[in-house]
Amino acid sequence: MEVICAEVQRFFEEYERQSNLQDSGGVVAQFADVFMFADSAGARVVSASDLAAGISKRKRLFDGVGRSSTSLVSLKARELSERYVLAETEWRVRFDREDAREILLKAAYVVQRSDGGMRIVFYLTHQNPIAVLQEKGLVE
Repeated sequence: MEVICAEVQRFFEEYERQSNLQDSGGVVAQFADVFMFADSAGARVVSASDLAAGISKRKRLFDGVGRSSTSLVSLKARELSERYVLAETEWRVRFDREDAREILLKAAYVVQRSDGGMRIVFYLTHQNPIAVLQEKGLVE
């Protein structure tokens, strides 16, 4: 389990690093070309091109309300099979605002191991980020 945890830890440290860059290409590259996304509205299949557009839109929204950084707060990994790992994460999004310093967002990922590296094949958000921003009064 230690090797798996170190491998997954490195993967999500890179995800965190890429999340804080202006270009979303690095984050998109960590997802499979087609993956499953699920939230409170249901589940759907997403392509890498749709993901790139969604990340850009979300980044503009978060940056527009003063996001300064996103950091990985916690990571728990469990092997599902030889090729798949379930990663449960918590992310801290910090803002340069007096009225709202940070929010915490939880997400789960199924990451597939292959000869080409690790890729996210399933992404589940536990909260709607827009709703969390609304609760904080950051967006209407």
